[in-house]
Amino acid sequence: MKNSIVSTLVLTAILVGSVSLNAQEKGGKKDPAANLVAQFIKQLEKAELTADQTTKIKEIYTKAATEVSAKRTAGGITNDMLKKRLEAGKAAREAGKKGKEMIEAVTAAMGMTPEQAKLFEETEVPLAKARIEIGKLLKPEQLAKLPETAQASMKEKAAGKGKKAAK
Repeated sequence: MKNSIVSTLVLTAILVGSVSLNAQEKGGKKDPAANLVAQFIKQLEKAELTADQTTKIKEIYTKAATEVSAKRTAGGITNDMLKKRLEAGKAAREAGKKGKEMIEAVTAAMGMTPEQAKLFEETEVPLAKARIEIGKLLKPEQLAKLPETAQASMKEKAAGKGKKAAK
């Protein structure tokens, strides 16, 4: 169970990072927190959010993304590391890797120190909590329009299981 939760978090992080890095490469926003928020909102396009939902979601995710970006920057986690994570994630998926095997491949490719790896894992928690809070704002039919990985990352069960397993 823990592996599937962690895999979901890793896949979501890879998807979020992919679009934010693409925006930076195309001359988009340079603020990592703004990139995380923009990517997350883009993932929710199929849910056909109301203006009120969009505003609330941006507020929730901006708070978490700002905290995460600041901690990652202070911890020396660079855009280059995030690019390597994306490439490794894509290669691992294409090779059929899942769960712990995928996480290990992605983490190794990023070239992080043990401290950075720990920080990276810790900073996924606020983002996961924000996604769950956002999932509660969506109607079931909106949630159903999203990819399975997005749906899974927005459910309370996933977070609860991860907390128990982590203790």
